Amino acid sequence: MKKWILIISITLNIVFLIGWGLCILNEPSYKLGRLEKDITIGHFMGDSLLFTLPKGLTVRNSSQRGLNAIGQFENERFQIVISSDDWELINYDLPTDSLAPNGNYYSADFDRYNTEKEE
Repeated sequence: MKKWILIISITLNIVFLIGWGLCILNEPSYKLGRLEKDITIGHFMGDSLLFTLPKGLTVRNSSQRGLNAIGQFENERFQIVISSDDWELINYDLPTDSLAPNGNYYSADFDRYNTEKEE
């Protein structure tokens, strides 16, 4: 009986270590960096500019790596966290059909896609 418990314990530890290793290899690095140029932000494949981010902002890398990056569009991703004490600033109780079609994902390649449409 003790022999089976030991075998099961070792097997579960190996499975746990493999799963943990795959998670570590595939998650974003979350390194901090700085924007090196001004970028215009717009909806994916849209034709209207939403806003511009100035060069020099500090951002965090949120690009998936490894197996998680397979099939991901525009894989160079970064985060900017904006905080506030105003709890009425954002309404989270909206129907999903009234939100942007791509959720909270926006493209920094707005200028490139917009010039391709014009040509």
